[in-house]
Amino acid sequence: MNLRLLGIAAALFAACNANPSEQSALLPTAAVATAPRAAGIIDRFEVLSSVDAYNGATPAGAAGPYTVIAGIVHGRLLPSHPDNAGIVDIANVPKDADGYIDYTTDVVILRPKTPGSARRVLFYDAVNRGAKLGLQSFVGGGALVGGAAPDASFPSLLRAGYTVVWSGWQSNISQSDMGATNPLGVTFPVATNGDGTPITGLSREEFIPDGANGAHGFHLGYEPASLTDRSEVVFTARQSWKGADGKSRYATPSVPVTNWNYSSNGNGSVYVNFTPPAAVPAADGTLVAPDGGTIYSFVYRAKNPVVAGIGFAAVRDLVSFLKNADADAQGHPNPVADMKAAACVVAAGCAAAPTTNFDVAIGEGVSQSGRFLRDFLYQGFNKDGHGAKVFDGLMPIIAGARRTWINARFAQPGRFSREHEDHWMPGDQFPFAYGVATDPVSGATDGLMKRCLESATCPDVMQIDGSFEWWAGRASLAVTDGAGHDVALPDNVRYYMVAGTQHGGGAGVSTGIVTQPGVGAACQVAPSPVSEMPVERALIPALENWVARGVLPPASQYPTVAAGTLVAPSKTGFPDLSDISVPSGAAATPVALSLASHGVANGLALTDYSDAAPVVDASRTYKIRVPRVDADGNEIGGLQMPEVAVPVATYAGWNVRQQGHAAGESCGISGAAIPFAVSQATKAAKDTRKTLAQLYRGRADYQARFGAAADALVARGFLTAADAANIYKKGAAAISPALIPAP
Repeated sequence: MNLRLLGIAAALFAACNANPSEQSALLPTAAVATAPRAAGIIDRFEVLSSVDAYNGATPAGAAGPYTVIAGIVHGRLLPSHPDNAGIVDIANVPKDADGYIDYTTDVVILRPKTPGSARRVLFYDAVNRGAKLGLQSFVGGGALVGGAAPDASFPSLLRAGYTVVWSGWQSNISQSDMGATNPLGVTFPVATNGDGTPITGLSREEFIPDGANGAHGFHLGYEPASLTDRSEVVFTARQSWKGADGKSRYATPSVPVTNWNYSSNGNGSVYVNFTPPAAVPAADGTLVAPDGGTIYSFVYRAKNPVVAGIGFAAVRDLVSFLKNADADAQGHPNPVADMKAAACVVAAGCAAAPTTNFDVAIGEGVSQSGRFLRDFLYQGFNKDGHGAKVFDGLMPIIAGARRTWINARFAQPGRFSREHEDHWMPGDQFPFAYGVATDPVSGATDGLMKRCLESATCPDVMQIDGSFEWWAGRASLAVTDGAGHDVALPDNVRYYMVAGTQHGGGAGVSTGIVTQPGVGAACQVAPSPVSEMPVERALIPALENWVARGVLPPASQYPTVAAGTLVAPSKTGFPDLSDISVPSGAAATPVALSLASHGVANGLALTDYSDAAPVVDASRTYKIRVPRVDADGNEIGGLQMPEVAVPVATYAGWNVRQQGHAAGESCGISGAAIPFAVSQATKAAKDTRKTLAQLYRGRADYQARFGAAADALVARGFLTAADAANIYKKGAAAISPALIPAP
C-alpha cells in the first residue's frame, strides 16, 4: 500500500518523494527541521528531450510505438539519515543550509508512447561502465533515436509493454547530458577534510600491458597528492601472484620499476609512463623477460576521493520516484506518472485507481552491473523511503560470487578479481551467498539478504552465471559454504549456471568453424562460442510472473557436490589434451595443439583490504569448486545449451595465456573451444575424445539433434520459441561440411 495516502505524518516525512500537495512536508526546510526528513529526494527530474523511438515505428509485437526520454536527475541526500549512514565519506561532503548534499546523474527512459499500450512493469537495466547492455540483450533493434525498431525475429521486452530505464551510477563515468546516444554518467561530490583541505590516502593501481595493446603506461584513477614527492610510491613488477607452491600471495616476489614518470593532462587526470625492468620473477622464482602479461602494481598517495557509494542511493531514489511519485520536489511531473492508467500485471487486487505508477520493478545487470545489484541488495539499498521494496525482482547476470569496489574511499568501480588480472582487488570477500550463514573461514555471520530480511524488503532473485564465473568468479561460493559443502538457496532465490560459456557467452556455434590463435595472441585457445543471452531473455517473463503473480519459475540448475557434478578444480576429469591436433579455419585444417595446463581457477584467501596493500592470510582459504566434465571435456552440470548438448568441440569457461603473455596463467574473460577431430584419420593418437564422424551420421542428424535440444529448453522455460528458431535451428543449418562431410 502507498503510505502517502494514509495521512500518517511520520510516513509522509520519511518518504523519498511525493505529490506536489505533499512537498511542503518533504522539503528539507527549517520549518520542518524537528521532523523526520527523507533520506533522499529527487529534487528535479530535468527532461532534456522527448522524442519518438525508432522514428515512430512500432516494435514488432508491441501494442504501440515507444518514446525516448533523456534527462538529468538532480538528487539530494541527507547524510545524517540512517539509510545513508553506510555511504563511505558522505559525512565529509560540504552540506547546504538544510543539511543535504547534491548530485546529478544521466537518465534515459524508453516507455510506451501512451499508457494504453503499456503494462505496469518498470525494467531497470543497470548500465555497465555507462553502457546500456540491455539494448542488445533484451530490447533489440537499432539505436533508440533514429535506428530500426526490433523486428519479429527478436523476442523484445517491448512486446510486453515494459518501461525500460537506464541511469548513471558509476562515479568515474562522467555525466554526458546525452544519455540517449552516449554513455550514462554522474556528477558526484568529492569528500574533503572539515577545513576544506583535500583528503589524501594510499591507493593501488594495477596494469597489464596486453590489456592496453602492449603500451607501457596507464591512467591513475585519482590525482596524486603530489607530482614531485615519490617517497611513498611502491611500483613493482612480477609475472604471477603465485609462488612456487602454487598459492597466491600479495607478497609474491617482485622487482621494483625504477624508470617512470608522471604525465599530467592539466585537467586532474594523470598518466604514469614507465620502462619495464630487464627481468621479473616468474612463479617458480626464476627471472624472465617481462612480456605482455607482466603484472605491474603501483601504490601511491592519492587525493580527492569521490563519494562513489552515492551510486547506490541514486538508483534507490530514482527507481522509487519513478515507481511511486507524481512529481519531483519542485513540482515537475514524473514522466511516467501516467502509467497508473496502464494495464495491471498483478494476479489479484488491481485497484481501479492505482496510487503507484507501476505494479512491479525489476532490476537487471550484466557483469559489473550484476555485481552492483548484489552489493545494492547487501548494503541495504532495496528499502526505499516508504519502507517498501525498491526492486520486487532482481536478475544479477554473470556476477559470480563477487560484489563491487564502490562504497569505499578511493574506490575503483571497474575492477574485479580474476586469477591473473586484478587478483587483489576489493569486492571478493564474504558474504557470497544470499542466505545468512556463518563463514567457516572468517567466522563472520552474514548474507546478501541480511539487511533486507531485517526490513522485510527482500526481492525475488534470479542469478544467471556461466562457466567462466565458476572458474574466475568463484561462483561456487554462491551455492556452497566455502568449505566445500552444498547450501540450500532461500525460497526467493533461483540460480542458473550455463555450461561451457565464457564471460557473457558467445554468438553461437553456427558453422562450427573456429580458428585457433596464432603467434602473438594472448590466449592459447580459440574462445568459446556457446551462447548464454537467450537464457536470460527467456527468464525475464518468468521473473515477472514470479514477482507479480506468484508463479514459481523453473527450478534452479547448477552443479552440486551431492550430485557429484561439483568438484575441486583438479578433479574435473578433463581429458589429456597435451598432444592433439584440431580442425582450424574454414577448411578445418588439422593444426597441432598442446594444452599443457587447463582450468586455472581463481583461488581466494581471507584478505584485509583496509589499506592499499592487501593483507592476505594464505593459511585461511576457501574451497572453490567447479563443474565436472564428461569424457569429451564438456560440463555435465547446470544448463546445457544446444551447443554443449550436441557438441562439435570441447567448450570451457576458461582459457590460458600463451608464450609472451605470462604463459600458463588464466587469460582474461575468455572461454575455450577445442574442436573434435573430424574423423579417425585426422585424430591424434593421444586424443581420447570422440570424433565428429563417431558422433553424427551426417549434417541432417546433427541438425535434428541440435533442434531437439533447443526445443527441450523451450519446453522447460529456458529458451523462447523465437530464439530456438532464429538462433539455434538457423545456426545448425549452417554447420560446415568441412566438419561433418556427410549430408
